[in-house]
Amino acid sequence: MTWKSLSSHREHGGNIDAARQRFGRADMIDLSTGISPRPYPAPTLTAKRLQALPTKSDLAACLDAARRHYRVPDGLALCAGPGTQALLQLVPLLASDGTVWIEQPTYNEHAPAWLANGHDVSVAPTLPTDAHHAVVVLPNNPTGRADYVAVEALAAEIGRRQGLLLIDGAFAGGRDDVRCLEKLAVPHVLHLRSFGKFFGLAGLRLGFAFGVPDQIARLAECVGPWAVGTAALEIGRQALDDAAWIEGQKNWLTARANQLSTLLVRHGLTVIGGTSLFRCVRCDHAAAVQEHLGKNGVWVRAFSAYPDLLRFGLPGSAAAFSSLDQALAKWHGKP
Repeated sequence: MTWKSLSSHREHGGNIDAARQRFGRADMIDLSTGISPRPYPAPTLTAKRLQALPTKSDLAACLDAARRHYRVPDGLALCAGPGTQALLQLVPLLASDGTVWIEQPTYNEHAPAWLANGHDVSVAPTLPTDAHHAVVVLPNNPTGRADYVAVEALAAEIGRRQGLLLIDGAFAGGRDDVRCLEKLAVPHVLHLRSFGKFFGLAGLRLGFAFGVPDQIARLAECVGPWAVGTAALEIGRQALDDAAWIEGQKNWLTARANQLSTLLVRHGLTVIGGTSLFRCVRCDHAAAVQEHLGKNGVWVRAFSAYPDLLRFGLPGSAAAFSSLDQALAKWHGKP
């Protein structure tokens, strides 16, 4: 099966302005993304500091902080870009000709990026015999699936085929992720990490790629100079080195994610997975549930290609939890 045969379009969460206009709700609560509702307390940047282009030392300091935070092995190099979205669009330029396999359902920007660079895209249930490259979102978005053992086996197979494996770790974190980096610090594997999701500063537009030095040097050349602004580099460096805040954030997110699971299950929804930043549920009439919640001031993520899935981001306050609770209570399982 090819990606073009799917009904999926390049849909995204975060379209809260359109949702507010559609439902006439200026008070709409946005749960359609996997961005932390608790942002890092970024320092104020003066106009004078933003006057000059970001320097090489600004970039180096941020990359050093990223290496420490993500525990990047010494054998891998790092590259920064304006979010993982920008970086993933450039990765196909590093790959030789050939088919890329992208397991579904997953983040729907990978397939268009490979297609735009002349690759065929397969969305078969398992790795096809004719695929040279592969993309894995780990943990997966939207299901949260995170089978690190299977990804290690996939990496070995792609290596035998002399292809490229992209591991999109936009929602990655924890000890399994660190072990994955250590075991897959090999020339044919490229890793992506998002800053904005965990730190709640997605509008800052900052992401990282890890890979062997030659590979990262090529990617950095594609990214070009001054790709990340001064504010992103300075705030990113400070946040990535703020161990106390990071530990508190992990605890806060875990507690809210567990609270969200409890709420969803209480209303009869089947939670099939997630991360500390979102929960994915399987239910009948998912589009109708999304519509109902929108009318009641809560916007969540539905998927036209997968009409039985809904993704719920974390409510950021007791009031937001209460609004979701009340909106679901009005549903009663009827489309």
